Amino acid sequence: PLITGGLLIAIFITRGYLGIVAPASLIFYGLALVAASNYTFGVVKYLGILQIALGLIAALLPGYGLLFWALGFGVLHIIYGSIMYYKYDG
Repeated sequence: PLITGGLLIAIFITRGYLGIVAPASLIFYGLALVAASNYTFGVVKYLGILQIALGLIAALLPGYGLLFWALGFGVLHIIYGSIMYYKYDG
């Protein structure tokens, strides 16, 4: 999903569909996390589901894509990383 999403996002950019880039990146990254959860910690699936949900919400709210992108790739990773650290390493 990650390579396919990257290629599709590149097409969106070249075609000028910039408003869908942030939602699409969240959705495809979330799909990749769900797929990767079969080979790593199972709880990674929930991070993927949250990323997909943020991407779908961002798609419904044009103009807020960058905000949801920052929440998904920034804040959500920090929170989820902290939870994973304390659950498995801490």
